[in-house]
Amino acid sequence: MQGQTNPKIVGSALIGFALIGGAYLISDFNKKNLTIETPVLQTSTPQRIAIAVTDSDNNGIEDWRDEFVTSEPIILDESSTTYSLPDTLTGRVGISLMENIIEAKMNGPFGKPKEALIDNAVNTLAAETEITLYDTLDISIMSEWDDEDIRNYANTVAAVIYNNSVEMDGELEVIYDIIENDKPERVSELEIIANVYKNYRDDTLKIPVPAFLAKEHLDLINTYHAIHEDIRALSVIFTDPAVSLLRLKRYQDDATGLGLAFQNMYLALEPYASLVTADDPATLFILFSPDLKSN
Repeated sequence: MQGQTNPKIVGSALIGFALIGGAYLISDFNKKNLTIETPVLQTSTPQRIAIAVTDSDNNGIEDWRDEFVTSEPIILDESSTTYSLPDTLTGRVGISLMENIIEAKMNGPFGKPKEALIDNAVNTLAAETEITLYDTLDISIMSEWDDEDIRNYANTVAAVIYNNSVEMDGELEVIYDIIENDKPERVSELEIIANVYKNYRDDTLKIPVPAFLAKEHLDLINTYHAIHEDIRALSVIFTDPAVSLLRLKRYQDDATGLGLAFQNMYLALEPYASLVTADDPATLFILFSPDLKSN
């Protein structure tokens, strides 16, 4: 479910928000100083005219300076602030990358090439944004079951979707509006959608599953989990853009994976279709039939 991130794409974006301000300064380290001779123009000095200075109140201070003089004591704020390292992944990796590039410049031919430094930064970002997948130890697997258990399982999994869904624009529509139409206030909608997938995941984790459906069950849970993390990362696009960039690429793969997880669930349940009535929530899985998609 985790997509392969193109280091060049992420690296370019990372430099855009972390290094653009210092790139020109750093590039000057190895340049020779150039001296440009400026021609001297001989001009005559104009005659100076004295400006009258008055002291109307005879206090020994010129009138123009009186307004800057005060008898009130000047109290300086002695409180000091200390620098705090950024708490976002974007900030931490950006600073680390800048420091490494400066060090490489100072080391001259012995320094690491910029491409290698960018690759290291991308790998750090990718490692930091990896998620832990659920496995068989996290779910309740039924060792024995009957037809009614299968029907109940299928209906309960489908009911999780019906019970947690909300009427609102999809995540892609929201993120497009945020970026293209400058609508940062819609970030809160991404947080709502992320929470929907979290509820899908958590509620499905609670459902006992017949052993022959354990793989499909876990695939569905892990795709819910991945998309939840993807959308949650997109919601911090203004505060931690590197995380959003990486998870946006993974979102495309995870969304495809979710469709496949539903399709595999349908195929696993298809032999038991006679157990499901037209009014059962499990009819939802028919939408993911390969036959339906091919027509």
